[in-house]
Amino acid sequence: MPDALARGELLYRDVVYWFGPFTPYFQAAFLRIFGSGFPALVAAGAAAALAALGVLRWALGKVTGSTEAWLWTVLAIPVLVFMPEAGGPLLGMGYRIWHAAIFALAAVAAVPAARGSLGRAALVGALCGGAGLCRTEWGLAAVGACFVAILVEGRLRRDAAAACAAVAATFLAVFGGVLLVFVRLAGFKNVIEDGHVLLTGLAPETRTFLYRFSGIGDWRPGLAEGLYVASSWVGAFLVIVIVASWRVRPRTVHRGAAALAACLLLMLATGVAGSWGAKPYSGAPWICLAAAVYAVLRRRDSSGAVLAACGVAGLLLSYRRPFHIGDSGYVGPPLLFAIVCAAGLTDAALRSLPGGGPASERARRLWHVAIAALAAGVFVLRIQAYREDERRPVAGTGGMLAARPELAARLERIAGLVRERTGPGDGLVAIPEGEILNALSGRPNPVRYKLFLPGYLSAENEEDVIREFDRVRPATVVVLYRPTSEYGPGLFGEDYGRRLDAYLEEKYAFENVVDADRVRSRVGSWARLGTRRSEPAPGEPSP
Repeated sequence: MPDALARGELLYRDVVYWFGPFTPYFQAAFLRIFGSGFPALVAAGAAAALAALGVLRWALGKVTGSTEAWLWTVLAIPVLVFMPEAGGPLLGMGYRIWHAAIFALAAVAAVPAARGSLGRAALVGALCGGAGLCRTEWGLAAVGACFVAILVEGRLRRDAAAACAAVAATFLAVFGGVLLVFVRLAGFKNVIEDGHVLLTGLAPETRTFLYRFSGIGDWRPGLAEGLYVASSWVGAFLVIVIVASWRVRPRTVHRGAAALAACLLLMLATGVAGSWGAKPYSGAPWICLAAAVYAVLRRRDSSGAVLAACGVAGLLLSYRRPFHIGDSGYVGPPLLFAIVCAAGLTDAALRSLPGGGPASERARRLWHVAIAALAAGVFVLRIQAYREDERRPVAGTGGMLAARPELAARLERIAGLVRERTGPGDGLVAIPEGEILNALSGRPNPVRYKLFLPGYLSAENEEDVIREFDRVRPATVVVLYRPTSEYGPGLFGEDYGRRLDAYLEEKYAFENVVDADRVRSRVGSWARLGTRRSEPAPGEPSP
């Protein structure tokens, strides 16, 4: 998509895209500067990663001390930036969510600076608008979180309504104004109906995917898993408090031991429920909930405002994966808010230790050591995981993208065949998805539609897709074996897209180019490459 924009095409009109325009145009700028390729894409990702870490450090500074803020930021590098399966912000499937998170977290962190100033409140609204121009729901969640922050901070109480109004008005001006420009340039149908930018008209297959990926259907074990992880983190913190208070504050030791026992009992109960192998991220929504409740009930200052807003945002924005949170797509950016919540809660707990003094300072130093040791340990684990990864770089990606050896070989072979049988200006469409083949072969996709997954290709738009194929007539089509059961329908041409498949069979001459000895079935990994059949010129008889 950014490659198409870098070549002068217009988003929504020439490229069907379901989200706001910021991310593809941001990436297109890097492709124009550095050339269209994976290194330029990773450069754009690196810029976003640095921005995310910078904004995270800024937000952390609002809820905890400077040393802790830096330590938490360093911990975020191996945990989030180099989350292997999700790709992190460098090269993965969540660019637009990372960009949205940067804007949203910046808006939340800027809320305290908006007190008594409608101009600064408008700046907060503009940042929320930036989040919305990446993903609409992130912009709306950011506005809601900022409203909570404004209402929590006591010093904004008199001007709360005016500040909220300024945030909302600026958000609508930025978000709505940019979309109106694209509606004028690309047309209402292309932006609102085909692009679903206002989250309307989504296909049932898309809702099925959201439901299945979220884990809501398995909510009971998911709740237990989240409580298990959250209580384990709280228990680890209590151990540090007990060690720091030993022989200094016996009363604190006794209270800490009682709380630790409660954590252990909760861990035992939730572990028996099936949570022994829970991922360390699964407790994030519970940490966010605790931070929001604590800040609303106990903190009426600027740090409480940021903490409350991060808690609310973290809860709302974990909607993609509220249960069974592991190393997978879409989970990284919401964890930015969970990190701020964890930092704010532990800072508040350390400040509230009975008596303060040496025990409190000792606990804080031990906590610094614990975070630093955790960060170092995660760095080691990440490096080891990358070293043991059996995937190899895919030729033609500048060493930036890796795959299993057999998959990399298949992709390279298909791309080589496409280059042999087509010219540089010929079009290539990969179905149901496989845009990497466009990059490896150097053949653009001339069709407006870039994805043919269920939902992107639906009963409602299938005829439009066929007409688009008939209009641009791409020279080559590759149909890859890609089960899509997470969307409901399992296979293109059999469970969905049958009309488009029939059209392609009529217009293209297909041959098996991978695992040619296998029949077309749900077994095995196959690919079919189709070359468009020659057609008579207008007025000539059909052969």
